[in-house]
Amino acid sequence: MSKTIRVDELARAVAEELESYRQDVTDGVKDAVKAAADQCRDEIRQNSPRKKGKYRRGWRTKTDFENAEDIRITVHNKTSYQLTHLLENGHAKRGGGRVAGKPHIRPAEQNAEKKLLRKVKVVVKGDS
Repeated sequence: MSKTIRVDELARAVAEELESYRQDVTDGVKDAVKAAADQCRDEIRQNSPRKKGKYRRGWRTKTDFENAEDIRITVHNKTSYQLTHLLENGHAKRGGGRVAGKPHIRPAEQNAEKKLLRKVKVVVKGDS
């Protein structure tokens, strides 16, 4: 789309276009972060160990902070948060010996990070 502007209005026009681009990128990155958090939660839920399923069903996403330019989302276990470290890394048994850990949080986090970086690159380049 071409516009005809005068030379003395050039700075204002450039500033408006940059602000529009900045807002588009910010909105796109926020959407990508929300999608990555949801995918991470779903992957953790799918790979979580289950005995009766309470731990597996307890995974949630929570938006800790959001303003016009920033968003912070936490993926956490609401029902059995005390078990996450023990199940992820393993633990000692009461009578001796160890229970092997079942990594399910770290792999999901790493996958979500990779997917988020790819989505952010697409958003910044402006490819839809």
